[in-house]
Amino acid sequence: MPSCQTKFHGEISFEPAQVLQVPNGLFGFPEERQFLLLELPSSRPMVFMQSVRSTNLCFVSLPVQVIEEDYQLMLRANDLEALGYSSQQSPEMGKDLLCLALLTIGERQTATANLAAPMVIDIANHRGMQVIVDGPYSHYCRLPASRFGQSAH
Repeated sequence: MPSCQTKFHGEISFEPAQVLQVPNGLFGFPEERQFLLLELPSSRPMVFMQSVRSTNLCFVSLPVQVIEEDYQLMLRANDLEALGYSSQQSPEMGKDLLCLALLTIGERQTATANLAAPMVIDIANHRGMQVIVDGPYSHYCRLPASRFGQSAH
């Protein structure tokens, strides 16, 4: 069984089928094409995206609906095709697709979520890509304090 050394979670053993394939990498990280999705009970609903290739690279993410309950994922035809769907298909978020917002720490140590360029994962084939979505979403959406026990600034 292969294993992956991580900076924050120690050594992790995994089955090859558990590896999330991201053929185009992430924006700013084009060489990072394989990740393990880690869900720790003590950190739910956060999902850690640990690079298989780079020990020190682990993205923290949240399902977009945790941040924005009415989030509308509108994928372009080429994004649908890259995920294995035809342009006539409408995969459902939560059923067919997992949509994660990557988190960043900004000024004053405030966490924000990138709702404008989420990570979209086809659940059945464990293949994903970061997409740019049209709409009113920001790259720097503040997390709702009421859901995460943060004090409002």
